[in-house]
Amino acid sequence: MKRRRTDGRPLQEFETFTLGINETDPVSVANSYATLAARGRFCEPTVITEIRDASGAPRSFPPRCREVLDPAVADAVTAVLSDALAGSLPQGVGREAAGMPGTSDGYTAAWYAGYTPVLASAVSLGDPRGAFQHTLQDVTVGGRHYERVEGTSIPGPIWKETMTEALRDTPETGFTRPDEGRFGACRDACPG
Repeated sequence: MKRRRTDGRPLQEFETFTLGINETDPVSVANSYATLAARGRFCEPTVITEIRDASGAPRSFPPRCREVLDPAVADAVTAVLSDALAGSLPQGVGREAAGMPGTSDGYTAAWYAGYTPVLASAVSLGDPRGAFQHTLQDVTVGGRHYERVEGTSIPGPIWKETMTEALRDTPETGFTRPDEGRFGACRDACPG
């Protein structure tokens, strides 16, 4: 399956591509993070998982999943994103979590996306009148003035609050630790 941008065009590819040059939607971003949480297993987003007819007989729509990333690589990325979340404004949801803010060039949009081992979500903020015509600079949102909106200023707190509430009363699980031998055994304390 060929991945596409939000506007339906093919993804742009550049030799220096890292993040941020293609338009995307919050569901795709959250699903990418869910793939990391699932240790490299990608599942197509599914809105309806079961329908029952008038007699109560169910018709199920099972997930369509496949491995798209080496589990050890997904674990290593999760460790990096766990550190990123711990060092950012949201600072977690009261359990193991990973996440990353995003702010587009020119403050046309701001994001926060993250995940726990069982739940991923993304918050995207932009002006509905057109992000490139109406940037997130010198704006008032919810009665508060922002010189410029960044991923941690509004999307981060929204992400934290909704994830915290969604995870309330759910069992706590942990991430699989990365392979330190393969991905940097001296991350915390390297010999000088």
